Amino acid sequence: MHRVRYLIKNTLDELYDLGKGIKKGQLQRQMEKLTGERVSHFIHSSTTKVRYERAMMKFCDYLEERGIKRDKHLNKLTTEELQKIVDDYFKKLAEEGCSKNTIKVHIAAMEKSLAVIRPDIKPYLQNDENRIGWWSEGEASRKRDSYTDPEAIRERLDETHRMIAEAQALGGFRVREIARAEVDRENEKIIIHNAKGGRTRELYFQHRKEDFERLADLIERLKKEEYEKRLKDYYKDLKNACKATGQEYHSAHSFRYEYAQRRIKELRENREELKDLLDKYGADEKMKDNANNENTINIAADFVLTQELGHNRLKMSRYYYR
Repeated sequence: MHRVRYLIKNTLDELYDLGKGIKKGQLQRQMEKLTGERVSHFIHSSTTKVRYERAMMKFCDYLEERGIKRDKHLNKLTTEELQKIVDDYFKKLAEEGCSKNTIKVHIAAMEKSLAVIRPDIKPYLQNDENRIGWWSEGEASRKRDSYTDPEAIRERLDETHRMIAEAQALGGFRVREIARAEVDRENEKIIIHNAKGGRTRELYFQHRKEDFERLADLIERLKKEEYEKRLKDYYKDLKNACKATGQEYHSAHSFRYEYAQRRIKELRENREELKDLLDKYGADEKMKDNANNENTINIAADFVLTQELGHNRLKMSRYYYR
């Protein structure tokens, strides 16, 4: 018999031994070609291993509090019982005020370790509805919601910072993606190179011509000004603008939320644009059919918004507007 914490620690050690020295992005691209899924099953850095181990030792403390100390205790649990324990654990993290990012680390750590020991829990951990629910439960996760009056905040920012915030709201950019954006005026699209996860994505603006012209100008001006060198000042200015307008500081990422919440409405209301974008983003016929039905149009809109935000997983966009 072995203690669960030792089993989990050894699993993480083995995944790190297999993954160190291998470039994560390169392996993910190879897996995508082979399986259609961009994923690595290994751990590629010592920093990530330490984070996962710290998260899982906390989970093991929780298991021990419930009398689950050894492998025989863990293996006796039914799939449903283990799912309930995992769900209760994430609710506990939320009650402690853990942020979305902290909960994401715990989920990833479980996928790398607990799901190896108990493969039956993996689909539950990877279920988008479950993950979004866990992220949204935490009080601290609300810190990334959109601002009550984002325009009032932008009006308080200095010129360069206002341009950054406006570009985020118009294109759904992560802050540093603006510098990686290429403007294609002829085809009215913007290409974001080497974004999160090494992915490149395209934003199409044939149905949003005014937004395109404004966003294209902002991108070109910000890149000339090398805005990335001023990001510390941007965050400081943003905090001061929040204080001046009586709004809670929710980070620059909130302008990305603003984009998603406005965009989902546009996609639902403009079926012509929705169908055009489903085609451009390579949706299959089943996904395209969702745009023809009032009961399933949200699925089609989610697909497009997920592509625009640069996520892999369908329904990820719901976290931004639910």
